[in-house]
Amino acid sequence: MKNWIINQLERIWSENKAKGILSQVKFVEDLKKETLGKNIKKYYNGCWIFAPKTPDYFKHRFLFFIHPKIKAQPFDKNEIEPAEIMKEADAIKFKRIAGFLNNAGMGVVYSIPLGENIKNISWQLFRFDFNRESLISLDADDFFRNWGNRGRPSHSRGWTEDTKKQYQMLEDDVLISLFLNEHFYTEYLKREKHIPVSDPYDVDGFFIIYSSGRVIPIEIKEKFPAGVNDDRFFGIDAGRVLMLLRICLPNDANALYIIREVDDSSERNFLGWKYITLSDIIMSSGWNLQRGGRGMGGQETQTIRLPYYQFKNLDGSVLRDISLDKIGKLPDEIKKAVKDFISERKNFFGW
Repeated sequence: MKNWIINQLERIWSENKAKGILSQVKFVEDLKKETLGKNIKKYYNGCWIFAPKTPDYFKHRFLFFIHPKIKAQPFDKNEIEPAEIMKEADAIKFKRIAGFLNNAGMGVVYSIPLGENIKNISWQLFRFDFNRESLISLDADDFFRNWGNRGRPSHSRGWTEDTKKQYQMLEDDVLISLFLNEHFYTEYLKREKHIPVSDPYDVDGFFIIYSSGRVIPIEIKEKFPAGVNDDRFFGIDAGRVLMLLRICLPNDANALYIIREVDDSSERNFLGWKYITLSDIIMSSGWNLQRGGRGMGGQETQTIRLPYYQFKNLDGSVLRDISLDKIGKLPDEIKKAVKDFISERKNFFGW
């Protein structure tokens, strides 16, 4: 099974994408250790962000959370509590995050893979009802009717042997979770449903501060700095900054951009974890964008240049509640627009 999953992912992900996903896996692993203060309980997995191919797509963004395990049989009722499909602690975090995203004017969908084995999967979708804090059954055909029907999956050119070996070393449940997350987008939406999406992005994860209830979106990437001496810098995708702003501004929230720093050798030796807040990105970024690589939708991206010294070392002390609460606030300015988006989305989709 492991070889089959890796072959499927290699067919879809580029080498850089595969390495980026590995950095996320390694971050979660370190959250369980003293390296990052054993703060795994604060963490919740990320989600996809999709919008339909319409002129006003920016008003109709939806976040799709993917259940990390295959369920043998579908739920036979129209409404379920999050705790019926996930652990109670995860359900509490999910409801907090879903409320946070609802406050940003976005719809939240929870997608559950169904089947007897990983090679034959179907999907059951639920939308999150903010007022009832429950999951309501969602008819996929009806929901996606206005999205269009020209989506097509992309293909990669294969991975290096070292990358394949690293994936071979992953635990089965981690590898299955990665596969299910990708299957929903590539196989279900694009290949089976032929659903085109505008601005396909993802959020890598979230931190929840239990003492205050604050939610902090996080991005996790593996990089080494360009330049030399005092002129060293990291380049980050400008689109990701805009995405984080779109989520955070209506919530007065900040975000963390986390880097797994490696050297520039072929071995990409690990040097340490670094981070920068979204607010510091805005205040310290260069305004002249540079050409980047290909994005999730195949489009060319633009890169923001950020001074290396603006990135701080990330350790367990940064991830304490009191520290996260201090850096988790961002001025709000666009709440009226968010309310308008919510109203227009409800008129368009009915919820």
